[in-house]
Amino acid sequence: MLSTLTLSDIDENVAKFLGYEYANKYQALPIKLEQEHLWVAVVDPENSDLLAKLAHITGCFIMPVKARAEDINLYINQLLSADAISTIASQFLVDQQLGQRADIQSPELLAEISAAPAVRLIDSLIETSIISRASDIHVEPLSDSLRTRYRIDGHLRTHTHVDISLLPNVISRLKIMGGMDISEKRRPQDGRFTMGLRGEKIEFRISTLPTVFGEKAAIRLLYGQAGRLRKTELGFFSDDLANLTSLFNRPYGAIIMTGPTGSGKSTTLNSFLYELNHESKNIVTVEDPVENPIQGINHVNVERSAGINFAGALRHILRQDPDILMVGEIRDEETARIAIQAATTGHLVLSTLHTNDAAGVIERLVDMGIEPYLASSALGGVISQRLVRRICKNCVEAVAITNDYAKFLGIVENTMVYMGRGCNSCENTGYKGRVAVYEYIVIDDDMSRNISVHPYEFAAQIRESGHFKKNAVRHILAGNTTVDEVIKIL
Repeated sequence: MLSTLTLSDIDENVAKFLGYEYANKYQALPIKLEQEHLWVAVVDPENSDLLAKLAHITGCFIMPVKARAEDINLYINQLLSADAISTIASQFLVDQQLGQRADIQSPELLAEISAAPAVRLIDSLIETSIISRASDIHVEPLSDSLRTRYRIDGHLRTHTHVDISLLPNVISRLKIMGGMDISEKRRPQDGRFTMGLRGEKIEFRISTLPTVFGEKAAIRLLYGQAGRLRKTELGFFSDDLANLTSLFNRPYGAIIMTGPTGSGKSTTLNSFLYELNHESKNIVTVEDPVENPIQGINHVNVERSAGINFAGALRHILRQDPDILMVGEIRDEETARIAIQAATTGHLVLSTLHTNDAAGVIERLVDMGIEPYLASSALGGVISQRLVRRICKNCVEAVAITNDYAKFLGIVENTMVYMGRGCNSCENTGYKGRVAVYEYIVIDDDMSRNISVHPYEFAAQIRESGHFKKNAVRHILAGNTTVDEVIKIL
């Protein structure tokens, strides 16, 4: 028996086990979990009906602990009220979808969608991911359990493992939230939903995929205006940022971003596009899909089912009197040719291309069939970037670089570099956020002549200059990232 319930008596992770809705309804707060025994603070530990309900909801043996009602209420509101935001918002979304769908009215399906453990798991995942600013959520069936993970700063972290029997309920609920076909289990599906959480409008894009153990779901989180980075927050050093700002303010030409999937290309382009957005400019983008719309800019979605691909959309956009065009990605010769021609006829064209480095852009365009003289006259600049994790500012400390790494990076031996020792702020990882390691080429007249005559030789010269590696070392010495993070991308 507890005379007074205090915060030190409560395992905060266990407190969330019951969820706000049930904790508030039954005036019961889980405080400790050992194997299958769950200690729960209640006002009346002799209430057998209540204990039976709690056992049914949690699937645990309930060990009741007497506590004052005011203490239980205090900690329910303090520890679980944030979860209530997610619960209320997701339930509203589900109710809204159910009201619009005549195919989901059987009691069995409704019970499956509204099963309490599935509701708690999904709400917990959404809330945890938003607090941690995760980019993705994964719901994955394994042979003996259902694993949930979320991606933070490019790295996947496990959220929880639960009983595999929850999989059908969880997937069905996600499908309803995303407006997908709940009866189709053998084919991949895509859906989306939007929720207003913590004062922020967040879009969730769901993809389901059948696997040998059942359907897997991956959810991409798009944070809208509040999640957009300004160009000063991307990690560009001030001198480089000034050069890039001048490049993006050119009246015409093509600026191409390159890097692997997930390297922040679109984020960087959108940050500069946000700065270029002005009522005197007609800006049009074509993307697959539009992820982060900007007020005042005309965004076009690629819709292959309607016959709208990048090249087709570009042809129509050029009849819309644009000043600035952004093409989500150059994937083929037709798109490349239209974009290059637009850049040489008075338009500023921004786009992305998948190559390993900045020099690879020139090689790829020529390989696609673009004549070197056209590429040279159109290109204004090329930027290549990759993302590394940023050292947590709350636990950063200096360490001496090892000799092998110093030699590889061209740093003087025993130079002091930085790492994060791990703290509560960064969940003991030593990292919080990400920063761009980059290289860029601003094409001048001499470079343009070289590209038009010897494109591959010019690309080789750029590659040999080692700008990317030098920038990575600069980030290390500035204390932005660690040697380990840089070694991964080099």
